[in-house]
Amino acid sequence: MQLKIDKNLTITFLTVAIPILMQFIYIRYISYNVEKEIYGNFVLLQTIIVALSYIFIQIPSQAYDRFYNTTKNKIEFVNEFRTILIIINVLSLILIVLYGYIVDKYSMLILFLIFIYFVLLNNYSFNQKVFLLNLERKKYFYLKILESVAKFITPLIAYYYYPSLESFIIGLVIGYLISFIILLTYMKDYKFKIVLNIENQKKYFKFAYPILFVSIFSWGISFVDRYFIEYYLNTEKVAIYAILAQVAGIGQIIGQIYFMYVNPKILKMFEQNQNSTLAYLSKMLKWLGLIFILLTLVSFFIPIQIYEILLEPKIIRDNYYFYTFILLLIGIFTTVYQTAFSMYLNLFKKLNILSYIYLIAFIVNVIGNFFIKDYGIIAAGISTLVAYIVILLLQILYVSKYIKMEINNV
Repeated sequence: MQLKIDKNLTITFLTVAIPILMQFIYIRYISYNVEKEIYGNFVLLQTIIVALSYIFIQIPSQAYDRFYNTTKNKIEFVNEFRTILIIINVLSLILIVLYGYIVDKYSMLILFLIFIYFVLLNNYSFNQKVFLLNLERKKYFYLKILESVAKFITPLIAYYYYPSLESFIIGLVIGYLISFIILLTYMKDYKFKIVLNIENQKKYFKFAYPILFVSIFSWGISFVDRYFIEYYLNTEKVAIYAILAQVAGIGQIIGQIYFMYVNPKILKMFEQNQNSTLAYLSKMLKWLGLIFILLTLVSFFIPIQIYEILLEPKIIRDNYYFYTFILLLIGIFTTVYQTAFSMYLNLFKKLNILSYIYLIAFIVNVIGNFFIKDYGIIAAGISTLVAYIVILLLQILYVSKYIKMEINNV
């Protein structure tokens, strides 16, 4: 009996695995070779980029994913969102300049480079989605590899030749610029033009506006602890915490495979057969939960020498940092699972509920971060994990009580 291998699943796995390998190289080099003060400052700048993305990009991104399969004119649809990105880029420039005045820590050159990075990052991310939503997995695979080179390899090359914060960011910009130029050759059938459709914009906003609050609170849960650590401790501790979080972030491998393989199928299936879609979603969530439980046990008991491949021994052999890492890893598994679970709210257009859930979790997280002053970075790991657990539990309660009634009526 021959084992049949799903070609799409294989491509999806490689789309995640090869970038993860590059991330391994990145983390190893950062941990052993990059000055902690420089990397800590880069982490703080990157946190601002993530904040801008969460505030400006999440609403159009959610609408883009949800309505892509419901429209007939894909080119017109894509250009609607390209037009939105122009407005977003102008607003982001204003906020980055404002940030530079408030936080008198970075040069105008660094702030300018950060702005260019933000523009390239979001344009690249948005445009490559076309190939994922069209289930053109091979093209999407190539684009993700290019993005990973830009994100993980070119910054290290630039830093190797000239070790500074400026060169690190220049490496990012060059990498994304090259990737974006190549992406444009893939998008030759999607000629750019400005498209403003007010009625569609209202529809997209009505569907996805709750995600703005979710995004703000999500950013707070995931990244505000860096500023608490900077304030109560120092920039070096920010770097150590970020490095541990980067390694823990490898736990997203399963999540990335899941989201790339499962979510597009669910969104497409739901427009055709809702009952079979919901059964499929339930089955995949059970498998995802089981995998995360097993991976947590494996991560705790594997020899410490394996972690030393990526992390300096003086960090990972310290029990305090090791337990912080385990907490961050469990937090990653929890947030991936709750994000997968939120597909129920997405399908039934109940994203507004997430804003209330994330607000509660954000408050829990902020309160927990005040303990960083007394207990150090492990308090940041605990508060983040507790916040994600709160999000998951509240979603489960809502779905079991309210969404279940709608499911029964499908």
